[in-house]
Amino acid sequence: MTHSGGKPHAVGDRGQRYEVVANGYPKRDSENVIGWTSDLKGAYRMMSAILTAPGCTSARIYDRLEKRGVIKRYAGWLR
Repeated sequence: MTHSGGKPHAVGDRGQRYEVVANGYPKRDSENVIGWTSDLKGAYRMMSAILTAPGCTSARIYDRLEKRGVIKRYAGWLR
């Protein structure tokens, strides 16, 4: 179901403040934007979920309003 009756429309962040980025998932050896959210609690939940994905080595939350990183976490064992 689309909001525009099936017509092409812009998709993406729609102005949310926080961006969640993962390394190693879904594309290996690259940084991948997982999604956006308006609140920090939602960003933490999204980051925690993506850290359980196979191949994900780390994830971080970026505050797009303040233009700075909020937190970075590593998944699994560090070598």
